[in-house]
Amino acid sequence: MAGDARVLIVESQDTLRVVLFAVLRHQSLAVDTAATAAEALERIATCDYALILLDLSLPDGESVEFLRSFRETRPDATTFVLAVRDPGQDVDLGTTKVNAILNKPLEIDTLAEVVRECALVVPPPPEPLGHCPPAESEIKEQMDHGGSMLTN
Repeated sequence: MAGDARVLIVESQDTLRVVLFAVLRHQSLAVDTAATAAEALERIATCDYALILLDLSLPDGESVEFLRSFRETRPDATTFVLAVRDPGQDVDLGTTKVNAILNKPLEIDTLAEVVRECALVVPPPPEPLGHCPPAESEIKEQMDHGGSMLTN
């Protein structure tokens, strides 16, 4: 999994975040999750992501604020941002760039394929960030097989 493209899921609904994680971790992707924009900003400060799957329905306009902060702090990031919204939702992104917007409800298998294909074609950043901790999916994989991420 160390060479797999890394994906960040930013979703405030616990159930949907867990379902997306469960599906995407089986797609040859290293997967992390965040429930809030603040959590997502912590993740992007230490890791490079090929793709960010962002729910545009985060509370209190956090989605747009996250996008602005991401683009300001990581202007050279090669990250593909895939935003998801409710069809009736009118989100003003202003000048903030996303690469694609999908409408809910999502067909999970199709979403997994789109995420995988997009993540795999994103080039690595010209100057990668320093040490990035193991992805949540890597930790889960180790735990599923009775292993440990801790070393002596």
